[in-house]
Amino acid sequence: MTTNLALYRLLVFNLLEINLRNVLVLHCWSRPDAYPLAVMMSESHIYSQYIDLQENAGGLANIHKDYLDRESDVPKLAVFLDLGCPLADFITHQSSRARLFNRRYHWLLFDQTGNLTNLVELFVRANISLDADVTYIEQRQQEDEDDNEEGELFVLHDVYNKGCHLGGVLNITIDQSVLCNTSSCWVRDYLSDLHERTRLQQRMDLTNITLRMAALVSVLPLTSKEDILMGFLNSEEDAHLDSISRLGYRLILHMQDMLHFNLNYIWVGEWSIQDAYGGAIGLLGNESVELCSSPFTPSWDRMHYVHPMAELAEFRAVCIFRTPHNAGIKATVFLEPFKPSVWLAFGAVLMLAGCLLWLIFRLEQHGMQRCLEFMPSLLSSCLISLGAACIQGSHLLPKSTGGRLAFIAVMLTSFLMYNYYTSIVVSTLLGSPVRSNIKTVQQLADSSLDVGVDNVPFTKAYLTSSPRPDIRSLYRQKVENKRDPSTIWYEPEEGVIKVRDQPGFVYISEGSFMYHYVEKHYLPREISDLNEILLRYEGAVYHMIHLNSSYRELITQLEIRFVECGLTSKQRRFFTKTRLQTYSNSFVIQVGMEYAAPLFLSLLVAYFMALLILLLELAWKRTEKQTMTLGSHLLPHQQ
Repeated sequence: MTTNLALYRLLVFNLLEINLRNVLVLHCWSRPDAYPLAVMMSESHIYSQYIDLQENAGGLANIHKDYLDRESDVPKLAVFLDLGCPLADFITHQSSRARLFNRRYHWLLFDQTGNLTNLVELFVRANISLDADVTYIEQRQQEDEDDNEEGELFVLHDVYNKGCHLGGVLNITIDQSVLCNTSSCWVRDYLSDLHERTRLQQRMDLTNITLRMAALVSVLPLTSKEDILMGFLNSEEDAHLDSISRLGYRLILHMQDMLHFNLNYIWVGEWSIQDAYGGAIGLLGNESVELCSSPFTPSWDRMHYVHPMAELAEFRAVCIFRTPHNAGIKATVFLEPFKPSVWLAFGAVLMLAGCLLWLIFRLEQHGMQRCLEFMPSLLSSCLISLGAACIQGSHLLPKSTGGRLAFIAVMLTSFLMYNYYTSIVVSTLLGSPVRSNIKTVQQLADSSLDVGVDNVPFTKAYLTSSPRPDIRSLYRQKVENKRDPSTIWYEPEEGVIKVRDQPGFVYISEGSFMYHYVEKHYLPREISDLNEILLRYEGAVYHMIHLNSSYRELITQLEIRFVECGLTSKQRRFFTKTRLQTYSNSFVIQVGMEYAAPLFLSLLVAYFMALLILLLELAWKRTEKQTMTLGSHLLPHQQ
C-alpha cells in the first residue's frame, strides 16, 4: 500500500508541475486501493475520472470515442495507464489507431514490474507523434544504502517517435529521478539534459525521416524527367515562373538544412480543383503529404483540414489596362480651377474695370484736356481690360496718375488670377498620366472594354466559381457572352503585350507573375499609363500543414524564425514583385486630343462668330451707304 501511496503522490506532483487539472485514470486496482488517489486529487483541485479495465472490459471497444475524443480547443487532458493491466495492450492499440499519442494528451505510463521490454513491445509500432507528451514511470530501488531519505524512487522516461511510418524509431530517453513518500515528492536528480530544453528542441533532429512533399510545377509537363523538374525548382532563372511555389520550396530547403530530414517528391500541376479539394491542397488535406512547396491563401473550407503557419508573400490578382485615348472630350479641365461664382465675379470685375477705364479716358479728354490719338469706345475699354486679364498689356494707357494707378490695379489683380489659373491647368494636364474612371470590377463588367484572362488554373477557378456578384457579372458579360469564349484566354506575355499595343484592352492575371513581362516590354511612360483594378481582395499566402500533423508546431516555429531573421523577406524580394516602380521624370508628357480638341473647337467657333459679325457689319455699312446715296439723289429734285 505504501508503494501505491507514493505512486499516487507522484501522479499529483506531476500534474501540478505542468498545471493540468483533468485526468483520466485507466487502472485495474480495487476500489479501496484507488480511493486514496481520489482523495489526493480532490484535495489538489484536480478533476479525475476512473475506469476499471477489469470491471468495464466489455465496454471498452470505443474507449477513444467515449472518453478521449476531444475538440482541438479543449484544454489538455492527462491520461494515466497501468501497463500491468490485462487490457493495457488493447488500450494502447486503440489509442494508436485513433492517433491519441499527440500534444493534446499528457500520457503517464506505469508498469509495476519496471520491465522496459514490455514497453518496447507495446509501442515499437505504435503511432506516436513527434510532439507526443508520453512519460514512462519506472520504479527502482535506492542503490545508496546510506541514504537517509525515506520514500520510493521513481525514474521518468520521455517516450516519442519522430514518425514511425516515415522511417522513425521508438525513442526512450531517461529524464529525471523523483523521490516520493506518502506526503510529498521532490526531484532527486536530473539524469540527462532534457530539462534544459523544451520538448521540441530535444526532437529537432529528424535524421532518417523522409517527409513527403507535394512539389507544384505548372509551367512544365509532369511527364518530364525528374531531373528537369528538379532543375527548374532549384534554378534562379525566370524567377517569375511558378514564383510562389519556388519561394516556398527554397524555405523548405532551409528547413531541411536545420532538421536534416529527407524529401520524397510528389509532383503536381494544380493548386486545387475545388478550393479545398484536389491538387496540392487536396494532398495536404488527406495527409498524403506532410509538406507542400507552394503556399496558399486561407479560406473557410481549407481551414477545416489545414493550418496556416507563416505569411510568405502577398497574392494580388489584378486587372491592368491602359487608358483609352478616345475616352471623350474633356473641356471641363479649363473651367475646373475656379467655381462658377468665381468666374462670374471675375467677369464682373473686368466689366467694371472696362467701364472705369472708359470713364477715365473721357475725363482726360474733356476735363484735363489731355490729347489722345483717338477716343476709345466702351467696347475698346472692355477689350483693354480683357487684355490685362490675359497678361497682354495695352498700347493705350491713361495719361493721368490716378488713371495709371487704376490700370496697375487691374493688371495686378489679373496677374494673380492668371498665375493661379495656369498653375492648376498645367498641373492637371502635365502632372500625371490620365487615369480611367473605371475603378471597380463591377464598373469593368459594365464597360465596353475587351477583357483577356490568364490561363493559370487558380485564376480560371476563381472566375468560374467565385460567389461574389461582381465576379459573376464579369464572367457572364465578358466570357460567356463572347461568340467564342476560348479566345479570351491568353498566355501572360501575350496578354501584357496586347495591353501595351491596344489601350483599353484589359488583362487579368496574378500581379507578381505579370509584372515581370510589364518591365520587360514596357517603356517607363507606358508603365505610368497603366490602370490597375484588384480582381480579388489583396491577401497573403501561407505555408500550410495538416491540422493533425505531428510536425505542425515544430515547422511553424521554424517558419516564424525565418520571418524574424529576414530569410523569408529575402526570398520574397527575389521571387515576387508586388509593385511597379515609376518616377515623375520617367515618362514623357503628352497632352492628347481629349484636352486639345476643346481649344481648337472654341477657336473655330470664335472665328466663325467673328466672321459672322464682320459680314453683318459690312451689310450694315453697305445698306447705310446706299441709303445716303439715295438721299443725295433725291435732294436736288426737291430743291
